[in-house]
Amino acid sequence: MNRNFILLCIWLIMPFIAFSQGTSCATSIILSLDGVLRPYATSSGTGANVLCTNNGTTPVTWFKFTSNAQGQCPLLNITVSDSASCEVAFYTSCSSMLSSSSMCFYRGYGLWAPNENLSIIPNTTYYLRVKTSTACTIKIAGQHFLPVNDDCFGATSLSTTKIADNNACDHPGPGVLPSQLCALTLENTAWYQFYVLRTGYSVINITNIHCDNGASNNNSGFQIGFFKGNCSALEWINCTNGSGTTIQATTNQLPAGTRVYVAIDGISGSNCSYQINGLNIIGVLAGNIRYFSGWQTDQSNILKWTTLRESGGYYLVERSGNGIDFVTAGKINSRLAGSENVVYNFEDPYPSAENYYRLKQVDPQGRQALSNVIHIKRERSPGIQISMNNPASNVLNVRTGIEYPGKYNCSIFNLQGQKLRSFYKIFNEGTNLLLVNISDLPPGQYSIIIENDSTRANKMFVKL
Repeated sequence: MNRNFILLCIWLIMPFIAFSQGTSCATSIILSLDGVLRPYATSSGTGANVLCTNNGTTPVTWFKFTSNAQGQCPLLNITVSDSASCEVAFYTSCSSMLSSSSMCFYRGYGLWAPNENLSIIPNTTYYLRVKTSTACTIKIAGQHFLPVNDDCFGATSLSTTKIADNNACDHPGPGVLPSQLCALTLENTAWYQFYVLRTGYSVINITNIHCDNGASNNNSGFQIGFFKGNCSALEWINCTNGSGTTIQATTNQLPAGTRVYVAIDGISGSNCSYQINGLNIIGVLAGNIRYFSGWQTDQSNILKWTTLRESGGYYLVERSGNGIDFVTAGKINSRLAGSENVVYNFEDPYPSAENYYRLKQVDPQGRQALSNVIHIKRERSPGIQISMNNPASNVLNVRTGIEYPGKYNCSIFNLQGQKLRSFYKIFNEGTNLLLVNISDLPPGQYSIIIENDSTRANKMFVKL
């Protein structure tokens, strides 16, 4: 056959191929699930609704995608340019539609993902029949999606800064009951976590909510549960639910430093996009810290942590005598942003008998997050026992139990390790009374250290 004749035939049929693409399941447009937003013109094919409220015979465009080897959830962000109603029907084959995984976008945009009960088969082709109200442009961004916060163990850290998220590929959360989220059923639960900043109530704000589900239920709302404890043994706090484009949920009154887990579930399994943040909360420093540990030397406590990858900013080491009220004990600037597996050390030279420590990370944008709290308990120093009125106003009444009489140095430090006062005192064997004027000290936490060449004791106190 003449080569020029073949080229002429190809040239003649190319417009027909392009014009017919997407008109039927057999000519479906291939979607690449690579996260790139692409525009597609509606096909010349038309048809009636197969699921949603009938709006006559209008353009129908077919698409297809192939699942990856892991069978991860396919997530599509779909927008039609005419902003009118759009029907997305899901097919496992050209002749088999699943209504449970089909949706109606009555405002012309939304997130599509298969029903939570559908198991995606790896390396398998699936089809979408998209019916628009007019001939327009369909914009689609698709990806193979595995949400990190699908369960409690991957809970996303929350702060006062809004983050954009969705629950379209999440599944029912393990280890919780629907009633703990003020729900009848759980379908697509997303998890978050935070620390309570100050003793009291914490508030979660969910805004810019847009939800879609099935043919008729596009209820923009959530069922929300609060928990404490740990992911292996969650303790329920309270729950609430609500609808609309903005929802607030409030915890019960909780002590500062309480780690709270939040589970949110779309009403009736709705796929929702939203923004979420909180009040009276601070983020959880978890994903970037490999470990945070502490140990004792004879005279001090040593804290050590390793970061997987630096984001810049700095770290504050915070200390407490009761595990609730923390103050800054030191500051360490982070290494160059992008540095990996960085090891940090911090020495607390004046620890007391009970010591609680945590890290606060502050990134270059000023966002803050906390680590877990570690507890270091030191044995009482031999030879000296200290008791006192605590808290104290103007005079600190210190009783010392002395095993070896002699000359002792007495010092007062603030929690930043700065020595504020130092003097010597002769103690007899047995109980001694020491009166220390602290009227000039600002209110706060302090330490008194009594020591000689062979022994030392440390006690924390609060100045009112």
